[in-house]
Amino acid sequence: MWEEALRVAKTNGTTKELGEIAIKVAENMGPEKGTQFLIKNGLIEAAIDFEANQERFEAAFKLAENHAKYKMPEVHLKYALHLEDENRYKEAEEEFIKANKPQEAINMYEHKQDWHSALQVARQYHPDSVTKVFMN
Repeated sequence: MWEEALRVAKTNGTTKELGEIAIKVAENMGPEKGTQFLIKNGLIEAAIDFEANQERFEAAFKLAENHAKYKMPEVHLKYALHLEDENRYKEAEEEFIKANKPQEAINMYEHKQDWHSALQVARQYHPDSVTKVFMN
């Protein structure tokens, strides 16, 4: 009853709620058709989230760049978390910085006890954390 859920969300829900339901509908359609469905219905933010959640980051970046630049940091953050999960730490660090989340990069390095890298990021991007890195 996806159509009914969408109708109710459009009528009574917030934009965020509508986007969440639309993403569920898109997931059932598959990546290609799902993204097209979201864009066709004017849910560009949901399409960007959908692409990022499907780990189709190139498409998510392209959509954000062309239609919703304010979503770029969010896509960078999701990509950074993905790279961290794949143990691609240097690339993840770069994406955390692009997402304006240097503290996340510091935490990532601290978690793997790479104190040198944590300190380097702290010194360059988040000086308030330098003391904390030394204490840890």
